[in-house]
Amino acid sequence: MLQALRPARTGISYWARNVVYADRSIIVLNKPAGLICQGSVEASSENKPRDVDKFNDLLRDVKDTFALENLPYPVHRLDKATTGTLLLARNSPAARQFSQQFQSRVVGKTYLALVRGGEKSFPTRSGEIRDALEFSDGRVSIGESCAAKFAATDWELIASSPVAPLSLLRLTLHTGLKHQLRIHLAHSLHTPILGDNLYARSSISEKIAKITRLPEKRIFLHAAQLTLSRYRKTGPQKHFRLTIGAPIPKDFLTICRDAGIPLDHIYVDGGLSVDGQHVADVPDLEGRWLRKPPVLRP
Repeated sequence: MLQALRPARTGISYWARNVVYADRSIIVLNKPAGLICQGSVEASSENKPRDVDKFNDLLRDVKDTFALENLPYPVHRLDKATTGTLLLARNSPAARQFSQQFQSRVVGKTYLALVRGGEKSFPTRSGEIRDALEFSDGRVSIGESCAAKFAATDWELIASSPVAPLSLLRLTLHTGLKHQLRIHLAHSLHTPILGDNLYARSSISEKIAKITRLPEKRIFLHAAQLTLSRYRKTGPQKHFRLTIGAPIPKDFLTICRDAGIPLDHIYVDGGLSVDGQHVADVPDLEGRWLRKPPVLRP
């Protein structure tokens, strides 16, 4: 049980420090920006990109830290620029189970995005985007042809800056196509994600640049929460929904504070909830929050 609750060794490596939660089936990391979620089974290759090595390093570090028999199994991916909740399965049966949840859209995926646009940029406080996407030569665009794929995003305005055209959105990703959130926000809602120079159609406002420092090659999109279907071994209600939240990165937090955008402690601290109720751990799964315990406020 103790292996599931906490790392098996005390000297935790760089990559394993990103783990926020572990139980008997899964390990969840707070993915840093710039990491490609794809490795290689080849032991070595002169032509292999260093980004691939980094992900292999992560898998090996997690394996060693948690004393796994094999490398953990990536169940889904996040874009290179995106930070936040990344789920790894401890073994092959768990990988199949959670892959099926992703494929059948049982998994709840909540994102936070800093976008370029003030409160007046939004027609309402929330909405739905159902614009289909087309893919050509590695580029993604809104499309209406037969080849376009259905894409569904829900958005909600959390807060806007009082001093610059900058807002914080909460996004629910229903389909998960490549660059879906970036395209939907830039070309459907016309509020591109801060730092997204690929899909933005205008230069950044001087008002934003004056109030905060913007890191280079950084897109402020954070996979804040994953919600999974889990099951208890005993009891009248075996099924429950487990939500795992990854804390917002420091640079994201700094820009929000510089811009006067308030943040809920749930997103600042991260943490766990079962059927919507905050918890410190999940005994039914031998699960434990592995970061500093979040403050549970009323």
